[in-house]
Amino acid sequence: MSSGSQQGGGTPRERVLNTALSQITEHGMTVSLEHLSLEEIIRASGVSRASAYRIWPNKRRFLADVLVSAVRATRLEVDSQAEVAQLTALLDANPSFATDAQVRRDVIVEGLRISIQADFERIASSPQWATYLALNATCRGLADSSLREEVATALAEMQEVFIDHRSAVYARLPPLLGYRLVPPLSGANGFRSMSEAAGALMTGFLVQLGARPQLLTATFRLAAYGVDERDWTVPAFALTGLVLSYLEPDPDLVWDQAQLARAEATLADITALLKASWVTN
Repeated sequence: MSSGSQQGGGTPRERVLNTALSQITEHGMTVSLEHLSLEEIIRASGVSRASAYRIWPNKRRFLADVLVSAVRATRLEVDSQAEVAQLTALLDANPSFATDAQVRRDVIVEGLRISIQADFERIASSPQWATYLALNATCRGLADSSLREEVATALAEMQEVFIDHRSAVYARLPPLLGYRLVPPLSGANGFRSMSEAAGALMTGFLVQLGARPQLLTATFRLAAYGVDERDWTVPAFALTGLVLSYLEPDPDLVWDQAQLARAEATLADITALLKASWVTN
């Protein structure tokens, strides 16, 4: 969520709403939004009290507009540059990736383990994701059906953007790894299903963090998914298993020079896709 300038341009309505969004960005969001003071926000925005109350005769209508604006201004963060660097280093450290099936499996599982754990830790500390979870909880409790529908629609649009991005990344993984979707899954619908399932599972773990903060750091040691023992958190273990349940080694793929070239091109393509998302975030 980008923070608006308290004394910036725009209409009085835009200035007051941008000031409210700035306070949410700075201080976080509660499920009810009652922590926002209309009077304080009016003063901070530089808009006259009379102008503000002509737009919002009561705080209930003001908070409804803030809620819709907060949804539309929130953008869920995607993969970080550090995660991509970790995966690239893992591939570089295993030059026999293309010729040894077990090394390839080790790299795939370890890559999922470290990237999912890094993803979970980053999202757990993200103000954008905290706002997203609060907005979802708020939406379900809204008594006004028309407002609830408007907020739900905006939340769905936000989720679609995130799911589409993750689907695009997932779709590029099989050519890099020498895997394919498990039949009968195929094409964009298969990767979208993977993205939706992974997103739902991750969101569930995030919701549990309030009561179970140990989910973020507590580990157990286990040999699983066809590789030797390593330390897992519950979220990393569950999400790795979910992703692997959608994929299998491609029996028709041969790791020759042409495939190596395709894999290198795919890695460059994934990096370019993620860099584009870093710019827009």
